[in-house]
Amino acid sequence: MTALVVSMLLVPVADQTLKWLVRTCVAGRSLSLGVLGHVRVVESEIWTLRLVRGMSRRGMWATWAAAAATAALACAIVPALGWPFGLLVGGALSHAVETSMRRSICDFVCLPFWPAFNLADVALTVGALGVPVTLVAAVA
Repeated sequence: MTALVVSMLLVPVADQTLKWLVRTCVAGRSLSLGVLGHVRVVESEIWTLRLVRGMSRRGMWATWAAAAATAALACAIVPALGWPFGLLVGGALSHAVETSMRRSICDFVCLPFWPAFNLADVALTVGALGVPVTLVAAVA
């Protein structure tokens, strides 16, 4: 359970700090990463709001709370799921906080072969991949 709580809090703090740095240092410019792409501020809507057009802030937070409660229950049953579920819940928390404050998400890593993304997106992806890997390892 500790891993869930630590990663759930660490991801939003790190993500929002990086976004603040990018907004402050890069602002309206683009920072080249060479052949890998560039760093620039790209404002976009959170994907769940794109899927569910009528979802309110209250609905978004209720969805996050339900996901966090489900993750906590899963971690109580299979403690090894703490880190992957913490990354999932933390990434979602960072997006929910930012959406509530700004009504958009700041993506900043722009690769030529992938849509723009941020640290919360990386946490969500690693967490989503980590859940089945952890479950298979726990069963084996």
